[in-house]
Amino acid sequence: MAVLTKVSELGKMNIPAQIRRQAGLDRGGPVMMTVVAGEIRLRPVRTVLTGLQSEADSVFAGSGETVDGFLAERRAEAARDEAGLA
Repeated sequence: MAVLTKVSELGKMNIPAQIRRQAGLDRGGPVMMTVVAGEIRLRPVRTVLTGLQSEADSVFAGSGETVDGFLAERRAEAARDEAGLA
């Protein structure tokens, strides 16, 4: 579906409801904006995070490491830094 819209003088643009629904964009929800080959792409942050988690899972696959394990290590490291034990 293609919809014609305008960019205001202040750089703002309305995204029609039907486009938001098709793209899974929630009103007021955070989005990731990128430019790819001259096109602006908007994706819900939850979609981006899910993709990143899948990529990380594939990187750690077979290594015995997990994303959860990695995050636990980082949290423990941050706690030690806060306590001045690092």
